[in-house]
Amino acid sequence: MATRFYSCSLIPARPTSGSVLNKYSLLPNPRISITRRHTTLVSSSSSSSSFTLRASVSSAATSTAVDGTISSTKPSKSLPFRVGHGFDLHRLEPGYPLIIGGIDIPHDRGCEAHSDGDVLLHCVVDAILGALGLPDIGQIFPDSDPKWKGAPSSVFIKEA
Repeated sequence: MATRFYSCSLIPARPTSGSVLNKYSLLPNPRISITRRHTTLVSSSSSSSSFTLRASVSSAATSTAVDGTISSTKPSKSLPFRVGHGFDLHRLEPGYPLIIGGIDIPHDRGCEAHSDGDVLLHCVVDAILGALGLPDIGQIFPDSDPKWKGAPSSVFIKEA
């Protein structure tokens, strides 16, 4: 019994002369062409389940003409790029201050929290900690620690 197996592989093509390079292009590289392969798997009827692999490669190639980049052998002068994501929420209740981004906003309700409840600065702290690969704000500054009771979120920013 023969089973056909198709795959596709990228094979570098020769660079075209006079092409302009763009390192920010998200489109396919013009130096790459796609070649189809046709492979046939043949199994013998014996109980040993052996397979014979026969491959044939066709030269039908497709190229895309888009600007690309050539990687440099020089080390990059930029620092490693890290991303952090911050998330915070607090219930609005009467009797608490409403502080957003370190600014006290006059309102009849504020964020119920162990600290000042500044959701904006809490998100920023959480994002910084995440980018550093550290635990989230609730683990670094737990609400079970009386040290952080009523603390301004600017303290968390400085600590982070």
